[in-house]
Amino acid sequence: MISNLIRQRMAGYIRQAELMGDWRNVWSRHVWWTREVMIAILNGLPSTQSSVNKLLKNPIEMGNLFSDFYGDRTVKRIEELFTQHLKLGGDIMTAAKSGDMARVEELTKQWYANADDIAKTLSSVNPHMRYETVKEMMYEHLRLTLLEVSSYLKGDYDQSIQVFDQIQAEAQKMADYFAQSTIAQFPDRFR
Repeated sequence: MISNLIRQRMAGYIRQAELMGDWRNVWSRHVWWTREVMIAILNGLPSTQSSVNKLLKNPIEMGNLFSDFYGDRTVKRIEELFTQHLKLGGDIMTAAKSGDMARVEELTKQWYANADDIAKTLSSVNPHMRYETVKEMMYEHLRLTLLEVSSYLKGDYDQSIQVFDQIQAEAQKMADYFAQSTIAQFPDRFR
């Protein structure tokens, strides 16, 4: 009896660790490929479209993690929002490279509105994902990404790398928050 209970609890802990690892991997790819796209766009590299194509697979990866817990409509909406998030980021980089600061400002407003929509959507499907918490995390993600782009454009590559380290750390916090919120909402699946 005790050994069955121990096995059951261990299996639950393993499922929790797997979900946390999956979210960390997805968010790591998100920020890594965003940096690759940034470098490609800002340097006019021929690899730009290949890097963009790879990055745009990330929302599908996120959707796959959500699909075990939410319906198709919710998953599709989350994928759409994160796709929009990535495309707006690329458009901001392109506008910044060309020096069109009015366009950068317009797109940045849209980017923050998209972050609001992401926070609203996630908090509406999971009561453990607080709107304000997701919003703050997304805003920090955007702020740091804009700083990374700005540093790179100025030729301050050391600062750009330091900011990227901060982006990675923030992404890991988001990954853990997404996983922990899911575990809290569906505890029976992790026992």
